[in-house]
Amino acid sequence: MNNINAQGNRPVNFTFTQGIGDFSAQQLDKMDLSDLMSLVLMRSLDAKEVQFKQKLAETDARTKKLEGFGEQFKALARLKAEFGADDKDDTAIRDAKGVKDKVSSDQWDESSLDHELTTQAKSDTTAVEKKTSSKYGAYEDLSGDAKWTVWENVNDYLDANLTDAELKYLKSDGGKGNPVLDASIREKYVKVWHDAGYEPPKTLSEQEMMLVHLKVDSNWTYKSERLLNASKAYYSYQAEQAESKAATTNTTSSDTSAATLDASTWRSELSADGQQYMASVDTFCEVGSANGTLTDADVARIRSGDFKKSDIEALEVAIKNEQEKIGSLNTRDQIDIQRLTNQIDQLNNLLSTLTKKFNEGATGVVNKM
Repeated sequence: MNNINAQGNRPVNFTFTQGIGDFSAQQLDKMDLSDLMSLVLMRSLDAKEVQFKQKLAETDARTKKLEGFGEQFKALARLKAEFGADDKDDTAIRDAKGVKDKVSSDQWDESSLDHELTTQAKSDTTAVEKKTSSKYGAYEDLSGDAKWTVWENVNDYLDANLTDAELKYLKSDGGKGNPVLDASIREKYVKVWHDAGYEPPKTLSEQEMMLVHLKVDSNWTYKSERLLNASKAYYSYQAEQAESKAATTNTTSSDTSAATLDASTWRSELSADGQQYMASVDTFCEVGSANGTLTDADVARIRSGDFKKSDIEALEVAIKNEQEKIGSLNTRDQIDIQRLTNQIDQLNNLLSTLTKKFNEGATGVVNKM
């Protein structure tokens, strides 16, 4: 009986026509059966671990969002508690029975004025940023297959246009430490993104990097890693620029905030209960703006005390629905995470068993000799 592990004795369909990972077809063809099976199992493990981390990251992000909804819901409950039994659906916050003795009409007007000044300052900053914005589209506008098509084009372009020195640099040093090579790689990286009509992403999350790794290069060769290292050279440069810009912006923002605080004395005149109530208003508005349950117009009405009892009750229902939706998605993903955990354990056990069996087989052969 032929030994399938002996090179030249394998049937034609056993020969690999393309490489797996860092291994060429020729290298794979010289491996014995134990190495090949171990390699396949290791690649399966890699893929499962990527899926596991992705699911975990998605669940973690939703859990943080859920915490935000919880904070807003607690603040909402404190606001709602001040409405009396006689207050109607169209009663505004500033007219609620339990609020009148905490915050006066004049103080609500001051609150509204503060909000208008803050909004105007943000609007002025945005206008300046728009004047200096790029003519290319934002990376965030890409979605689905369109995103991966651009990444593939970027990968192919770099593969064809990076010099041997640049390729070696990305592989050996990960794209760090050589300003000259950093600049040349960054120039080519930006060019291909601009040719596609988009600005390169300013940064990538670990989850996004894993997806690029999977979508752009399913064989897990070094190409996708090289692409990501080229990306990091660009991100590092962007971070330096942003840090420099932030230093100037923070100074301006601090000056503006200080001026606003100096001009706004009404908060210090509130009673302890009034200050606690307005702190709930602050939390309610800030978290609601961040999680998307409040529009700018909603925040303006709340800051002025014009938000009605019916508005609060409608928002209460909306927040509950979002909480339930996230809870349902997290429960589903927990099942998927458990399934992936079981599959990873099974693959590890199988790899361990195969390694043991192959070692026992090899030892038996040596002993017989």
